[in-house]
Amino acid sequence: MVTTYPTSKNQVTEDAREISPLDDLRTSWVAAYRQKHAEADWWAEGFGAVEHSLETQERVFRMAEQLVGRGIDRLAVFAALRQADGVAQSSTGTFHEGALQTRHLYLQGRAVRSDDHRRDPWSSSLPAAAAGCGVIDTLLSAHGIVVNLLPPDAFEEQLGRAGQRWLPQPQEGRAIILLDETLRLDHLRANGFDPITFDGVDPAAFAWAIFELAARAEDAATQLRCDCHPGIRPIPVGVAVERSSHGLMNAEWRPVTSLVPADA
Repeated sequence: MVTTYPTSKNQVTEDAREISPLDDLRTSWVAAYRQKHAEADWWAEGFGAVEHSLETQERVFRMAEQLVGRGIDRLAVFAALRQADGVAQSSTGTFHEGALQTRHLYLQGRAVRSDDHRRDPWSSSLPAAAAGCGVIDTLLSAHGIVVNLLPPDAFEEQLGRAGQRWLPQPQEGRAIILLDETLRLDHLRANGFDPITFDGVDPAAFAWAIFELAARAEDAATQLRCDCHPGIRPIPVGVAVERSSHGLMNAEWRPVTSLVPADA
């Protein structure tokens, strides 16, 4: 039996229908967290057309607990996320300059411009990306995370150019996100990447992905090196995909944030 917490959008119920015992546990944990923390429930309701899937809610709640552990107020976390929903909502179809007010977001290595929203088909993710990056800037202002967005053509071009050298090893404070409508996880893994998929139109999912990628990069940078094994380290990369994608709901993910106790 799936335990759900009723919302105006019934998002938790719809997203978690009878998939596995793991989903029952996930749904119960999300419901309990929302009941315990009113600010989390307030954010999880969504804003306008912005909705938060069960998976995104769980990821964000665990991220919130890690941030609380760093001394950041929980209410401030969800207030920033709620504001990001509003920014993404107002930017839909027009991409206002207000959505670009983030110091650390780049597109193919250059600052995002207001006319970039016209570059289909991945451009629909830009407002959510900017808003999500703004959340991290707000909450971790002293340690901003530089985010580089790569459309599929730019990603493949850089991959072909660099060959075996590809990109530098994971660096602290940096995150790479591929904007793509087609999941090619095996292709990414074969080329030395460690991909994580997330909802490409939800600013909170972007915020979580940026936080997660930075945590993985930091973890990789602090791993002990030895001469007895080849120094091959998969490069963490985010993959922003459409919420409706079958691959998004069934993709593998091994979040660093799962280290937070379930009863946090």
